[in-house]
Amino acid sequence: MRILIATMMMMATSAFAAENDTLIIEKPQRVIIITGDSLQSIRVKGKEGDNQFDYQNTIQLLDSNYISTETYNNTLWDLMPFMKKKDSEKRGNMEFDLIASLGVGFTTAVGTADGVSIPVGPSWEFMWDIAQIKIRPWKERNHYFNTGIGLDWRNYRMTDQNRFVEQADGQIVVAPYPEGSNPKFSRIKVLSLTVPFTYSYYPYNHGLFRGFELGLVLNHNVYSSIKTRYSVNGENQKDFTKGLHKNPVTVDFMVKLQMNHFGFYAKYSPCNVLDTAYGPKFKSVSFGIYF
Repeated sequence: MRILIATMMMMATSAFAAENDTLIIEKPQRVIIITGDSLQSIRVKGKEGDNQFDYQNTIQLLDSNYISTETYNNTLWDLMPFMKKKDSEKRGNMEFDLIASLGVGFTTAVGTADGVSIPVGPSWEFMWDIAQIKIRPWKERNHYFNTGIGLDWRNYRMTDQNRFVEQADGQIVVAPYPEGSNPKFSRIKVLSLTVPFTYSYYPYNHGLFRGFELGLVLNHNVYSSIKTRYSVNGENQKDFTKGLHKNPVTVDFMVKLQMNHFGFYAKYSPCNVLDTAYGPKFKSVSFGIYF
């Protein structure tokens, strides 16, 4: 009964207003109504053409007064007395997601120095997007700007007669294996903290193709190593060195194609992987799938 009285009070107040706010939700996907002694809450999740739509209106009685709280897509802009509802609907919002998006793909190199040969098959990449912030500057939910933080592991593996060798002065050179060796591989591994700055467009909610994402990925390269395996006269040998003179910061140009349950990605870096004062030149190219 108290909720009903409060609702009648709101209707009476609105009757004297110069302008009434009207919200029309076409084909809501889910409506949740919660009613108690001093609380009534209505929540609408999803609507026609917008699966992420989230609207909530709550009326709470406190003694003889009531508090009305209205949120739109998890924002409180509608509560501000100086901002009308029709203004807030034009605005977007910010969404923070803890996600476990994983990517796996192949790596190769372009712009290589003499002796550097990194084929696609043996070289690979793992990506892990740990957290993502999506900023939607407009009302339409098709357009996003994205940033966040993640991790990236990349291996650049040679399987021919040459290997990576770090000399005593820190120089990384490409040299042949010892005479009589049976080469297996020689690889450089780089571990990076990644921060993307991308734009995404998702025009479709159904079907195989969902949308695309493109932009830059900033890599802070925090770890690197060389591992070489070969055998001499049937005895296995392993050379391992870490703490290489790598470029501390590199940039990737990235594009993603989002399908219904997975996606494809491709990245190209115009930066050399190693500090060219200490190692041979080569730039990274990678591509694969992500989930």
